[in-house]
Amino acid sequence: MQDTLAAAQAAESAAASAPAAAGPGWLSGLLPEGGIWSRLFTLDTALKAARVGLTIVVGLVLLGLVVSILKRLTRRRMDSRSGALVVRLVQYLGLALILINAFEAAAVDLSALLGAAGIAGIALGFAAQTSVSNFISGFFLMSEKTFAVGDVINVDGKSGVVHSIDALSVKLRTFDNQLVRIPNETLIKTNVANMTRFPARRLNIDLVVPFGTDIEKARVAAIGAMTDNRWVLRNPEPFFMVQRFGDRGIELFLGAWLAQDDWVAGTNGLYAELQSRLAAAGIEPAYPAVNLHSGEALSAPAAPRAVKPARRGKAPRA
Repeated sequence: MQDTLAAAQAAESAAASAPAAAGPGWLSGLLPEGGIWSRLFTLDTALKAARVGLTIVVGLVLLGLVVSILKRLTRRRMDSRSGALVVRLVQYLGLALILINAFEAAAVDLSALLGAAGIAGIALGFAAQTSVSNFISGFFLMSEKTFAVGDVINVDGKSGVVHSIDALSVKLRTFDNQLVRIPNETLIKTNVANMTRFPARRLNIDLVVPFGTDIEKARVAAIGAMTDNRWVLRNPEPFFMVQRFGDRGIELFLGAWLAQDDWVAGTNGLYAELQSRLAAAGIEPAYPAVNLHSGEALSAPAAPRAVKPARRGKAPRA
């Protein structure tokens, strides 16, 4: 009986000492006692590090899945500019949520951190107010959908093809192969003309003929040049109008509609055809009058003063 009780007590003592061996003591036993490493590398610290790492990995995986799905949806239902801004905003929000969850997994008090972040945010806001303004302006441009990648636009006298649309700026590739960066805030404040938004575009021609020209003959020649040109569209019809009697002569206005793909060829061909038709009708464009004056006509030299001859017998006065 005593042997049985002794065996039971030995088993209980072994069972009680087993968790202690597997507890935090086994990790600190591997490190020098009283050192900084023994205080840092504890079981609690290892568990916190594991939770933080797992939170970050799972958050990044979920964020990647959400971004990939969002990119597919934005490609189908939105233009490239709007889709890029939405995807970037979701990425920023997702990274912020992952960072907050990582701090919570590490049992870090966020109250002081949020206070410091608020102060730092105000300072950064003053320092980066131009960037923030451009970023917010990008959302206004996204809602308007004024242009897309590949369109030809004119911004404050600078024309080019839209090369890329970013969160802070729009990059244009000019026709002489230069890359121009335009901030989004500038696009909000400036008039932007999209020249390739619609499939057809009107070519406006201002023509001045001398006074006394037969207007009907000029109209027939201009309409014939536009109608017989193979690049000019028939619908809408070519347009002819007498604007006014100007300083140099009678000012005429011609309007011909051309397809976007035939713009260059149609413009060159129409000007050549118009010059030929006007010459055949005996009509020449009015040229600016230039008056030339010679220097002699403007200022004649002064005549020399006559000197009276001195009387005889008297000496001339000094």
